[in-house]
Amino acid sequence: MMKVIMSAIRAGWIMAILLALASCSISPGQRSRFSGEPLEGRRVVVLGFQAALFPGQGAKPLRDPLTGSVFMAEPVAGEKADELSERLYMLIHGQKDYLFVGPEEARGIVQSLEGTDIGTQEKPLTLLVKVGKAFKADMVLAGYLYRWREREGESYGVIRAASVAFSLHLISVKKATVLWSGRFDKTQRSLSENLLDMRTFFRGKGKWMSARELASLGLEIIIRDMPLRDK
Repeated sequence: MMKVIMSAIRAGWIMAILLALASCSISPGQRSRFSGEPLEGRRVVVLGFQAALFPGQGAKPLRDPLTGSVFMAEPVAGEKADELSERLYMLIHGQKDYLFVGPEEARGIVQSLEGTDIGTQEKPLTLLVKVGKAFKADMVLAGYLYRWREREGESYGVIRAASVAFSLHLISVKKATVLWSGRFDKTQRSLSENLLDMRTFFRGKGKWMSARELASLGLEIIIRDMPLRDK
């Protein structure tokens, strides 16, 4: 009986240690950077995400055009970028201190600017500022979707895990600068493979997530550090 009690105590201590690690660890797959500049105004265009590579293009490393961060990019269907954009809008549009322009409305004007889209510009920042000015906005929230690899298998066992990578940027229209950037770049791994990324494991309820679930989790994590919050 004593052996059973001691085993339970040890198990409890182990779980406590693991939970402590989960609370304080920072995964290298998720980062955010804030310029420290004060946010001016309250009208925000949520342009959302643009696929960095389209179907038919080959996988390759790409630099984020606004920060220079490198991602291993794979072709992504445009509807996946649209889906992630709508999820982003759902997560933030209820904040009472800001007025938001949604992705559908914003995408319409992008096509009319210089007769092209955001992915073909030599200076994407210039186009983002033009989008903001077209809506008389103070800030633009936009990003790039670099990878959306579906899980192969089921939630209880996989042949290949889901993998998602994206960046998100908050742009000052007046100053034409990047106020804040966040990135999420993750291939799900089992707890035994990566003890330091326990946040993903516990948030995923210990199961193998789909690409949609992993992307949604990534958004929830990085926008917590975004300065665009109710004052």
